[in-house]
Amino acid sequence: MKRIFDEVHGSIELDDLSVKLADLPEFQRLRRIRQTSLAYTVYPGANHTRFSHSLGTYYLADKIGNKLLKEGAITGEELTLVKISALIHDLGQFPFSHAIESFYITKGLGNKELRDLILKSHISDILDDYGIDHKKVRDLLNGTSMLTSVIDGDVDVDRMDYLIRDSTHTGIQLGRIDLDRLIFTISYRENGISIQDKGIISLENFYLSRLHMYQAVYYHKTILGYELFLRSIYSKLLEECETRLEVEDIKEMIERGTFPYWDDEWVFGSLYRCYSANPNSTTSQMIKDFLDRRGPKVVYEEISYDNEKDTKFNEVTDRLARHIPQDSLYPFEEKISILDKSRIRVMTKDREIDLDGYPTLLRSIPERLIIRRVYVDRRFVNRAREII
Repeated sequence: MKRIFDEVHGSIELDDLSVKLADLPEFQRLRRIRQTSLAYTVYPGANHTRFSHSLGTYYLADKIGNKLLKEGAITGEELTLVKISALIHDLGQFPFSHAIESFYITKGLGNKELRDLILKSHISDILDDYGIDHKKVRDLLNGTSMLTSVIDGDVDVDRMDYLIRDSTHTGIQLGRIDLDRLIFTISYRENGISIQDKGIISLENFYLSRLHMYQAVYYHKTILGYELFLRSIYSKLLEECETRLEVEDIKEMIERGTFPYWDDEWVFGSLYRCYSANPNSTTSQMIKDFLDRRGPKVVYEEISYDNEKDTKFNEVTDRLARHIPQDSLYPFEEKISILDKSRIRVMTKDREIDLDGYPTLLRSIPERLIIRRVYVDRRFVNRAREII
């Protein structure tokens, strides 16, 4: 047993198996991967890591798991599976998280696929030594069961932790949630959640926090611009600077045991080496702009909710593409799920009802946030605005 002090949850106790896993190089790697990628370019305090988030997720999984155990909803073995799955859920995170992951997703490797590859390594042997089938852990993380919904669902321990943690470190007071009341009043099902009516305000606050944090942090226009910029630079590093790291290279690193050192610092090191080798190249100028915080700027933006509206996004992108070099144009479009109202039921004193039948602010919160933006490199901003 080991006790770790966390700035969000206070004292977190790890059992022997969790200590063994947390001490692995693959887990220690998470100390060197920022939780919120490039959010520090806007919020200087956002330098917290996937390591602390993973510990926080474990803490909440232990808390909810013990509640479910007392209610007879899960067994002791399932409690262990939930805790371990929560602890290692982020093992497959890429350097700078989604900024770099988006490059590999096009090649068929996302963070879940990468996590599965890591689980098949010597980590599976450690789990087996403690009588835990690593396949059950993998199935829980990737499945659709009630246990999966605790880790990766509508109101899961992953989101509970990162909304509060990211709010704390960015200084944005939008992710404050009454976790104790939410945990006390929520029940998990395979097809969603049920919430006691006395906990409905806590659930409203959870979803409002999620919507606001997506707008203010995760899809902040400047932060997103730097993520798109870094992805473009990274692709050029692999092509031009002899820093090849294709999917097969990553698999080989896992087999050789060098994967734990592929982290944010690895990317920075590659940027420095590429710049030093040829400081006058186009790629080096991009690297310099990135490091000097002179990234691309937004020249067009559409924000909408739920219902599609008439959009000029494609028209604007096509028009700009005829006049702006492709490497200096960064169109972005994403439809972000905020909540699925059909998966929420409310428990009153005498019955359980659909969300539509209960007076709550949740009925007014949009189910989706739709963001469309076009960024261009700074030297083309004036021309782009004239074209638009």
